[in-house]
Amino acid sequence: MTKGIVKRIFRFRKPTANERFERFRHQHSLLFAAFVLGITTLVVLNTVFIVRIIVHGTPYQPVTIYPSSTTSLQMADNGSVQAQVRNVAMHETDQVFPIDSSQKILAMDITIKNKTKKRQHFIPVNHLYVRSEEGTYSALHISSYATTPIPAQEIDPEETLNGQITFVVPSTVATSLLYVDTGWDKSVPLVIDVLH
Repeated sequence: MTKGIVKRIFRFRKPTANERFERFRHQHSLLFAAFVLGITTLVVLNTVFIVRIIVHGTPYQPVTIYPSSTTSLQMADNGSVQAQVRNVAMHETDQVFPIDSSQKILAMDITIKNKTKKRQHFIPVNHLYVRSEEGTYSALHISSYATTPIPAQEIDPEETLNGQITFVVPSTVATSLLYVDTGWDKSVPLVIDVLH
């Protein structure tokens, strides 16, 4: 009796990969159909996407990533606008336009250059602002320290604009980051660490 069991065990052969696949396919036909449908959907969607790119081109404009920030006296450039900050100073008070004792006036000279191929609008109150690493926000502020403020005007290609700008910032701020955010040609903002 034990000989018969032993013979049956030795007669059993290991199924081939093809036989295992067939058994799996029959036992799990619904799962197999979902798998085949998923693969077919991926192939069709990728084909449609590739054909769309070939026919219409890519709808995305490549974006160049620039260094996170430059410092005072360095030329910052993002391909559309070029900016440089000089003569940065912090003032405790302003005799003409008083400020709160918990604030200081941040004054600087700035040069802006249009690097695009068309005439652009430059509006300092919209395009320039200061943020700290703590998250505080400061807009342009009128001050007696800005004797020649940078004007709002249209700038021709390769034209340069010079002037002074002032901001009121918290006295405790250690880092002030000037953002030159013109948006010309969908460019990224320039970030200038003006106190370093």
